[in-house]
Amino acid sequence: MTRNKQIRAVLLAALMVFSVFAGSIAFTGSAAADASSVSGSVSGDTVTVSATLAGNEDNATAFVDVDGDNAFDASEPHTNNTNLGGATSLSEDVDVSGVSGGNYNVGVVTNITNSSSEATTMSSGTVTIDDSEAPELESAVHYTNANGNDVLELSFSEDMDDSTLSNIQVYQDDEEKTNTIVSSSSEPNPGQVVVQTNDLYTGDLVVNLEGVTDTSSTEIGDGIDDDNNATVTVATVTVTESDSGTTDAYKGEVVALTNGSLNTPVEVESDDGQGDNEGYSFSGSTGKTSEVFTFDTQKRNAGERYNITIASDSDSKVEVKDLNLSVAVDDLNVTNEDIIEGTASARAGNRDVDVNLLDDDGDEEDSIPAELDGQGEYDFEFDTDSLDLDVGDYTIEVVDGPSGVTVESDTITVTKAGEGKTDFNDSVIDDHRGDVVAIPVTLENTDIATVSVGTPEQGYAANVTVEDGNDDGTVTLLWDSSQSTVTNNVHNTVFDVEDGDDDILTGSDGTTEVTVATSELIEEGTYDLEIRTGDAPTDAENVAQLTLNEAGVNNVQTWTAPSSESLSDLDEVNDALDNANLTKDQKIAFKDQVVVQIEAPGLEGTVGAQDDETPQFFAKSNGFNDSYRLTINQSNPGPNRDPKILAVSNASVVADGDNDTYYVVIDSNEIEAYRDSDDNGVVDSGEMTSNNAVDVEDDDEYNVEFKMIEKKEVQNSLALVEDNKSAVTSYSHVEAEHTFDVSDNDEVNVTNAADQVISGSSNVAPGTELALKAESSGDTQPKFLKIATVYVQEDGSFSATFDFSEQSVGDEFEVTADGGVAPDETVDGNVLETVETETTTETGDNNTTTTEVTDTTDVTETTTETTTATNETTTTTEGDTPGFGVVVALVALVAAALLAVRRD
Repeated sequence: MTRNKQIRAVLLAALMVFSVFAGSIAFTGSAAADASSVSGSVSGDTVTVSATLAGNEDNATAFVDVDGDNAFDASEPHTNNTNLGGATSLSEDVDVSGVSGGNYNVGVVTNITNSSSEATTMSSGTVTIDDSEAPELESAVHYTNANGNDVLELSFSEDMDDSTLSNIQVYQDDEEKTNTIVSSSSEPNPGQVVVQTNDLYTGDLVVNLEGVTDTSSTEIGDGIDDDNNATVTVATVTVTESDSGTTDAYKGEVVALTNGSLNTPVEVESDDGQGDNEGYSFSGSTGKTSEVFTFDTQKRNAGERYNITIASDSDSKVEVKDLNLSVAVDDLNVTNEDIIEGTASARAGNRDVDVNLLDDDGDEEDSIPAELDGQGEYDFEFDTDSLDLDVGDYTIEVVDGPSGVTVESDTITVTKAGEGKTDFNDSVIDDHRGDVVAIPVTLENTDIATVSVGTPEQGYAANVTVEDGNDDGTVTLLWDSSQSTVTNNVHNTVFDVEDGDDDILTGSDGTTEVTVATSELIEEGTYDLEIRTGDAPTDAENVAQLTLNEAGVNNVQTWTAPSSESLSDLDEVNDALDNANLTKDQKIAFKDQVVVQIEAPGLEGTVGAQDDETPQFFAKSNGFNDSYRLTINQSNPGPNRDPKILAVSNASVVADGDNDTYYVVIDSNEIEAYRDSDDNGVVDSGEMTSNNAVDVEDDDEYNVEFKMIEKKEVQNSLALVEDNKSAVTSYSHVEAEHTFDVSDNDEVNVTNAADQVISGSSNVAPGTELALKAESSGDTQPKFLKIATVYVQEDGSFSATFDFSEQSVGDEFEVTADGGVAPDETVDGNVLETVETETTTETGDNNTTTTEVTDTTDVTETTTETTTATNETTTTTEGDTPGFGVVVALVALVAAALLAVRRD
């Protein structure tokens, strides 16, 4: 190396050392703040950070101090400028779109390296960032809270401006409800607003939040519609943390779960053994700004049960039940002048429901807000006329307010109302004066008709307006001709309707008036009937004729019935007739019932028999001033005795007015009887004394007469006949007794075999129940008792079949007949090897009768031969008895051979 090269190398080395030293001095100087006058300004989601630089910075970072620690954190919003180029000023835009609204410092860090500390300069003032996202309404729940108050809780995503909360309005079915703000969104419940209401509202519930803003005056975004309304969830059932046991909720109801605190954990889990929903589980919480969790039962099954855990408590259950909401419409076919009627019902009472009338497009024509009564029912009506409904199809929709459960009826067809028409069902109606005349009318396209009976020229004129109450198109008007002299109080006295659903209209709704020309009972003859639609005095639409015939007495008969037979109404009488427990008889056992059957047209109105019962039928029958009377007078009083007369006013009467038949039922053991001391054939008040009272006895014979009294003898001018008309019969009382069919020695004999018949006869009323008992007597061993229930037949006979196959020949017994009004009858009986019976057979055209007495037994074969001029009859009875079969068979064979030889 030359000297010059050595000098050059030394100079270069010295230069390098100096350069390194100089660089070290420069780096050390950057540790001090090289930026000053840091400030920030906000524009939308951008913060512009400005600063003054020393001019020797390699890079600079502008940032927003989100966490407030006056130091840069790479996670905070920032920008990097790595090309300063000796600049002495800095201006950087920082994106703060993800930063919550609030006041923040900004700062600058210069000459950042990986191996040196950072020099940070903070601004002397803050910038205010406006969070541009609107607050959200996260939930709106109306429920009964843990304190038992009915409240509406609004849960917002952030603090709300308390000064705007007074704008909150609550509407139920478009009706504004009064409310009070009881807690705001300030601490300790940020974002929660509680509105207290006067009641727990159901149905369509909304809350209007117009003008309600957050603390930065930003209006609500999500959770409301364009009209600032939010739908409210209505929870009609509440379960709190302190509750235990099972709470019922009808399917569709929302259950509120709460303990009165925010952000409370809640669990809903299906109870064990809950079918399809077994294993259902949901875990959640009330929320950061809410203290209520809602459990909707709409998708749960009726009958399922769920365990509820609120915070740490797990003692509660919710059971889902079926409300069984239903709707029934009375008539699905109506005109546009009718009323649509029906009933809404549910399994729970006192619930708010909406009953809506919908057209075939589902649009609402009318709505009735209602409440089910304590029985869970509500009867509704929609007037098609006042609603001016078009012809078409409609349905009734019923909505349960608490659960939202909805049902809809079958289709209702509304047709145009036609012209009303009315007519008589029969053009000619026949009845008897004194009867209740049935006048059937028909109605078409109307419910109202006015009927006229008679004319002023005919001496009787009546107008009555009837209403078809059940829309069956018919009304049967009842006219009591026995009340033909009555001119006022005619409703239910002179005129009535057969069907309780129909009605007679009076006053402004109808006309009911009667004009009578005479004070006497209306005469027999033909009277005009007219009918017109409605109650207006228009011309008659249709006419008919009513013919009244004179009353009369057709027949009187005596019947009897067992003392135990109930004959209190017509149904029981008809049953007794069908069962032969009420039979004709003229010899009636004392203490059995005597029934007098009267066939007499014209009595129905007079005795009030249109209801089939006339308990006061003969209340006035003991004098001459009545239009009819029944007398039962003794015909065999004995020497020097006045005849007995039965006081029939105490008898009970069953009327079959439609058939002009009346049954007078007399208990012969209790009926009162008196002596006819003045021989006039009736019991006068002076004769009905205790001194004159006598008993009805066995062998008394009586004449029975029913008489309609002629006009000249009836002082009240209500005679049913012009001349006397009557019918007479008679009967006698006999001593009640039972007798057995016995042998010549007055004993009942049977063989030791099955199917042994014991029979007898009785004079008690047919249908009387008897107990026949065959009981061992004497030294008979083993003892036995056989019992059978029998009934006395119409011919007086009775019989029962007993099994004596277990008894021995020679056994003795007693047989007893017990029952009815007769005393017990007992006779002796014997078990024999054979029993003599008498067989009578009538054969042949010449009526020749041969009677043969034979020994009959179940172990022999007996042949009875009867010979007549024209034919032969052979009767064979066969049976088996142990110990005799072989011998008897041999004897029978020999006898048969001899008979064959004889015939040959």
